[in-house]
Amino acid sequence: MPFMDRDSFIALLDKLGDGDDASCLAAAREIHQRMQAANLKWSDLLAPVGGPDEDDSDEAADSGGEPLDRSAEPITEDFALIDRLLARSGLSEDMRDELTGMREDIGSGQFTTRDRKYLQSLEARLSR
Repeated sequence: MPFMDRDSFIALLDKLGDGDDASCLAAAREIHQRMQAANLKWSDLLAPVGGPDEDDSDEAADSGGEPLDRSAEPITEDFALIDRLLARSGLSEDMRDELTGMREDIGSGQFTTRDRKYLQSLEARLSR
């Protein structure tokens, strides 16, 4: 099951409060496995207390000093990366829609450093 399947990830989070310890532990391990596969940390998933403008120094360091939620300058490699991913067979229609939307975000200035990091991580996972 793909990491970025938001609904299934939320369902796993909901299971963390389950009274059945085995179910809770299985959900925690699945969450951990997905985050490792996606090369993500909790700071990549959780917004800072003050919102996206309050940047975390670890996030900035991980992205080369650039805050993850700030608009990223479009570079040709972003378009090429999305095109390479879209050319792959076996992608779900939802993933294709997400990638197409990200391509549009690049052109409209809504593409962030976090988006770039996600694309790079996605390509790395799919290349294994």
